[in-house]
Amino acid sequence: MSRVILDDFENDLSAIFEAVGGRQRARLILALREGAERPSKLGHKLDVPLPNLYRIFNELKEVNLVESIEKEGIVYWALSPLGERWISANISALSKKALKTDSKESFWLRRRHLLSVSISLLIFSFAFIRSIMVSQSSYIIGGLILSAVAFVILEKVK
Repeated sequence: MSRVILDDFENDLSAIFEAVGGRQRARLILALREGAERPSKLGHKLDVPLPNLYRIFNELKEVNLVESIEKEGIVYWALSPLGERWISANISALSKKALKTDSKESFWLRRRHLLSVSISLLIFSFAFIRSIMVSQSSYIIGGLILSAVAFVILEKVK
């Protein structure tokens, strides 16, 4: 008998963690932590299309983390009592997951910075070598200006 209860508990716990497995889901739960909210307002706040938000809400509702409340003909979404207890127990992990930056986006941002710096250094080094060969310091100043302009242009281009 106790083994059956334990299996049900493990299945429920597994379903809860599976339902909260995405960043948008974690953001929805954190937004609902602030209080009951209308679905359309949540969609704008989280910048998530409403069909996706409804799908996520229904998956969270299946594991009893959220509930739908109707007041004066207007539907609000809120955390269920189980959802409030669960979020209190897991708030640090959820906050880190929701605030995490997209790794692919940060990868390309780092690549762009490296490209900008390397091109600027290349321009400056050519100007420095040219100034030594010709014995004119104006090439160094020109190289600095040109490398700064190249850096700014590469940083502004998305």
